[in-house]
Amino acid sequence: MSVVHRGGAYPRFSSGFRALLLAQVALVAGSVIAGSAGMAWSGNEKWTVAATALAQALLVLLRAVPVLLLVSLPLLALKRPLLRAVAVALPWSLLIVVQAMLDQYYQVARVPLGADLFGYSIAEIRTALGDGAPLAAGSLLALGLPLLVLWAGLWWWVRRDVRGSALWTTLLLVVGVLAWLVPLPAAAGALKDESARGLASNKLAWFGADVWRWRGGDAPAAAVADTGGPAADGGEPPLDPHYPFLRDERTPDTLGPWFSPTGDGRPPNVVVIVVEGLGRSFSGPQASLGSFTPFLDELATRSLYFDNFLANQGRTFGVLPTLFGSAPFADQGFTALGERMPAHPGLFSVLGQQGYHTAFYNGTDTGFDNEKGYMRLQQVQTLVDMNSFGPGYQRNPFSTWGYADRELVSRVLADSGRLQPPFLLAMQTISMHTSYRFPGQDAYRAQFAQRLDQLRIAQAQLPSYQAQSDIYSSILYTDDQLRRYFEEAARAPWYANTIFVVTGDHRLPEIPMGEHVDRYHVPLIIFSPLLKRTGRIRAVSSQLDVTPSLLALLSNTYGLKRPARTPWLGTGLDMADEFRNIHALPLKQTKTSAPEYLAERWWLHDGRLYQLQDGMHLAEVDDPALLAWTQARLQRYAQANTIFMQQQALDPDAARPTLVAYQAAPQTPVHPPQGPALAGLSMESAQVARAGAGLRLSMVFGNGDGEPSRTFVPLAVLTAADGRELQEVYGRALQLPARGRQQVELDLPRPGACDTRCYVSVFPSDPDTGKAIGQGRYRLPVDAAPAAGTSP
Repeated sequence: MSVVHRGGAYPRFSSGFRALLLAQVALVAGSVIAGSAGMAWSGNEKWTVAATALAQALLVLLRAVPVLLLVSLPLLALKRPLLRAVAVALPWSLLIVVQAMLDQYYQVARVPLGADLFGYSIAEIRTALGDGAPLAAGSLLALGLPLLVLWAGLWWWVRRDVRGSALWTTLLLVVGVLAWLVPLPAAAGALKDESARGLASNKLAWFGADVWRWRGGDAPAAAVADTGGPAADGGEPPLDPHYPFLRDERTPDTLGPWFSPTGDGRPPNVVVIVVEGLGRSFSGPQASLGSFTPFLDELATRSLYFDNFLANQGRTFGVLPTLFGSAPFADQGFTALGERMPAHPGLFSVLGQQGYHTAFYNGTDTGFDNEKGYMRLQQVQTLVDMNSFGPGYQRNPFSTWGYADRELVSRVLADSGRLQPPFLLAMQTISMHTSYRFPGQDAYRAQFAQRLDQLRIAQAQLPSYQAQSDIYSSILYTDDQLRRYFEEAARAPWYANTIFVVTGDHRLPEIPMGEHVDRYHVPLIIFSPLLKRTGRIRAVSSQLDVTPSLLALLSNTYGLKRPARTPWLGTGLDMADEFRNIHALPLKQTKTSAPEYLAERWWLHDGRLYQLQDGMHLAEVDDPALLAWTQARLQRYAQANTIFMQQQALDPDAARPTLVAYQAAPQTPVHPPQGPALAGLSMESAQVARAGAGLRLSMVFGNGDGEPSRTFVPLAVLTAADGRELQEVYGRALQLPARGRQQVELDLPRPGACDTRCYVSVFPSDPDTGKAIGQGRYRLPVDAAPAAGTSP
């Protein structure tokens, strides 16, 4: 009997496709089980993640049907059944393997792989992959099980010589074409945190969409420069067609009032420590995950501590230009320009021009991300990295990155006796990075267990922490090395006249993130024996503001000079003790990702608008006027960035800028810029305080419309750290007049289940349904109840 008589190639596709369908289901199951292991999610949320992941995977598989059919038809036409099955297994297995590898990347990095793959050289990829997680039993199972299911299904198919159906194949083809019209189910409303959404997303679809966007298939209008047209916003002047970022330097000396004169009359030394992966969610007071940096926490109490500080990049590629040069991102990061990087005034070059000795220490290869090229551009005099570390130091045997942080600190301290003040020294750590392994780690794993007890982590949450013991022990290790550095530096003669700056390059992604802003939320600590007093700063600033503020301090308070004109994006650190943002700044998650933008309280990400709320939370906003206003600011930055890349210049005098004495800008009250008001009902502020055995919530509701608001009920919901609802309370029904405001206070009992950190969400709700009908405040942290015998 001929093959054609038994069904032919076209009908066979539908019968064999069942094996691929089962393999896709097995792939999703393995990915979700591995990715949710140890996560402090409720059972309902885990099922929501699984359902969303399965829906996305099936939709992606259906979208692939037209291509699979085209590729498979010649193979399905082979006469020998076994040969036919083996031939079809090859492309189908490749589809499974590619998805499994993308899933495995996510399991290790906790971020989906996108077009950033193409932002690195082969050597850089080799270095990065050299520290990838080894193929453990779970990883092998996640890869092997779907393939076994596929091959077993095809073996059964060929053994039974199952007839296909031309009708079913046609239906599959039609559905596959129509599947491109259906958006992937994001379940953004059902999944409460970014880690859950990341796990549920289909990694092949993510990769394809990101590469398509990067290649220009979905380029935003903001990326198109208009060098001769009007400004993006009618209230701002047109951009300079040659130097769009250049301006007179008038950054105010906001740090000066906090500092005393040096003892010897010379300008102070500056030490900047860039800590790999240091995120605010696990470092500092009220850290959402609990703090695992006890030394930095203690240092913060003797320092200026910035609660709401932002890195401008989601990975290390941008930290040196933003922190030391307040520079734009160009296309794939400033340093990716290579030899085309234009000279510009930065902290190293300006201080070096005025007699400072400058030095940069890094335990890795500074060729990665072209950090060496940037340091040379900034005229750094001493550069020590993995390739010039010198004898007597041990490379980390567990990592391809180079020297662990203990060796780095030892190398920096070895040169401390030879430092001639004034000097600028920067140190960049690496141990809080994959592979999260280093010599002597067992001692820090023991410290990690002790730290969990000290933080009183709830029993239900312990597995999620213990699953990341390598990472948390690495954080404790780096923190301990910083302690050692500061203790040794305190004995040096130059210590009394030194300003120390500590920040993170970005937040490490492997510990699950609750919100998108977590990726950028890092500490900033400014410590010095010269400080008159300590302070906890609640205003928002970013790494773009550090160099302008340090040079304003050094020029106004200590008599140095600063450039007359600069292309800096930052406008200086805001020292207010209230939560606000007076800055407008770009952010970039990866080298190839689309730029994000924050202007005032409004954060533009992936085409959507969010309100940045107190506590560094993002709440999505549906307001076309605000969206257009924020997009105009992103467009202006994008236009200026494109002009800069076309001109390949930032400053005509950048090689040796004219330095002038500090000149204060005209004294005007500092107020946040007034953009469009948020339409509809919103909560302008919300504060949580203990009141006896319960909580007192103080809220201010506002109506941004020109007519009276609809009637609403103030509603407060208390939830446990794992998302379980514990209590809710509501106030009386209200209606606000046009542009009106009203303060409301609610008392909320504190249940016994809230023995560690809890969260409270407050918002205007519909009197009948209880659903939110305006902008609220979400996941405001509530600290654990005081232990017995202590006072609140």
